[in-house]
Amino acid sequence: MGVRLAYNGIELPSFAKTGKIKNPLHPPISLVTTAIAGRPGSFYFGQNLGEKTIEVPIIFSSVTKADLPAVRRALVDWLFYDEPKQLILPDEPDKYYMAKVSGDPDIDQMMNTGWGTITFICSDPFAYSVTEKTVSFVPNNPLTVTNNGGLETYPQFHFEFTGNTTEFAIISADEYIYFGQPASVDTQTPTTKRTKVLDDPCSSVASYTAGVGVDGGTVTGTLMSDGNAIKASDYGSGSAWHGPAGVKSLGQQIQDFTVQVEAGFKSGYGYQVGRLEVYLLDVNNAIIGKIAIRDSDAGIENPYMEARVGNLSTGHTFVNYTGPVGHWKQFNGPIRITRIGQRWEFSCSRRDSNGNLYSTFTYSFIDKDNLYNQKLAGIQIHFGTYGTRSAVSTNYIEQIQVWNEKTLLSTEVPYVFEPGDILDIDCAAGTITKTSNGNQESFYYQMDPSSSFIRLEKGSNDLSIYPNDIITNSYVTFRERWL
Repeated sequence: MGVRLAYNGIELPSFAKTGKIKNPLHPPISLVTTAIAGRPGSFYFGQNLGEKTIEVPIIFSSVTKADLPAVRRALVDWLFYDEPKQLILPDEPDKYYMAKVSGDPDIDQMMNTGWGTITFICSDPFAYSVTEKTVSFVPNNPLTVTNNGGLETYPQFHFEFTGNTTEFAIISADEYIYFGQPASVDTQTPTTKRTKVLDDPCSSVASYTAGVGVDGGTVTGTLMSDGNAIKASDYGSGSAWHGPAGVKSLGQQIQDFTVQVEAGFKSGYGYQVGRLEVYLLDVNNAIIGKIAIRDSDAGIENPYMEARVGNLSTGHTFVNYTGPVGHWKQFNGPIRITRIGQRWEFSCSRRDSNGNLYSTFTYSFIDKDNLYNQKLAGIQIHFGTYGTRSAVSTNYIEQIQVWNEKTLLSTEVPYVFEPGDILDIDCAAGTITKTSNGNQESFYYQMDPSSSFIRLEKGSNDLSIYPNDIITNSYVTFRERWL
């Protein structure tokens, strides 16, 4: 028996077989040209590749009338997904397309006639190798990577660091990615830029004192920890926003800082409302800033991210971001705010089931008039709901971290990577993350602006890294691809 058509890793059901599949030689190509009056022909500015359409005739055999309901259900279950899935054609079992069923296949008609055509659309028109290649870096040696595909492809890099460095680069023949900055051996001193002053695993609320007040509402109810996360034991009652809050002192005052919480915020139903807020406090417990995720829409699940400098009455909200409707629903991941000098930056990311970050949003604000420069001395966490509305089903914080972002002297250069740090770069997705002491964060801000994501050209590619003696368990992975 030959290789069968497979979609999302599942073969075509046994009651059907494929006819002659229509798979065009290449996706539609449109040329980008501009005609100039008085000049013959036109100027050529490249080309655009359109989406690829694959038509798969399906022939049904040995299907009786009594079988039709079960056959129909099996075919629907095999075909329909919300997002593109891997499609493997019988004539090329070593390659796949990312495809999605298009149109409205009349399955009942197909059952009656015994045949029909299913149309798959590949918005990404390339075919990819089923097998992913991995090539390891060897310290103190360049690396040669061979791409046997028909086109250039975009790799993923993974580096684990064993030493300190103020700079790091990945270099190919035509491109490079550079992090940090060099340190002069005679005039500059490498140094650690940040130190962690709080790492709360949220296993207890014993060290939290009573809340000092929340925006537009009252502190009611009780905080609790289940040993893994802090949440509301109950929200109490109130006519506006209300719920429990607790204050955690840092035991010191910090001028430049990063505050990050690993949070979960998920509604069970669209009518639920709620908020999760982290207030920044000075030594007198006055509010000097805030980050939050909240959903005040009682009709649909549509949370938004919020960041503010200063307090509610005199401060400035510089993030109030929803994105597409429902973009942040069923959220779990880090929410972070950083202040270094006059620059404030907010960021948040989703975390997938493998612990990787994606869908990162970042926005910054420059306090050009130095209005919001009070030192950080503590944080307040708050979980809230509104009036008698049903609270969001899942609302928790499972880790709180605070770093002192040390102000460097003019003769000091910060380490960009230290022992134990992990750097992951996905050149296809354009994502960069750094993991340090178990904490993963987006890491674009340390990349030199002249950098570009690396491509592996067809054939042999030479890659080198600098410095090349402070890595272990480091490698490049990629999938070959074809038109």
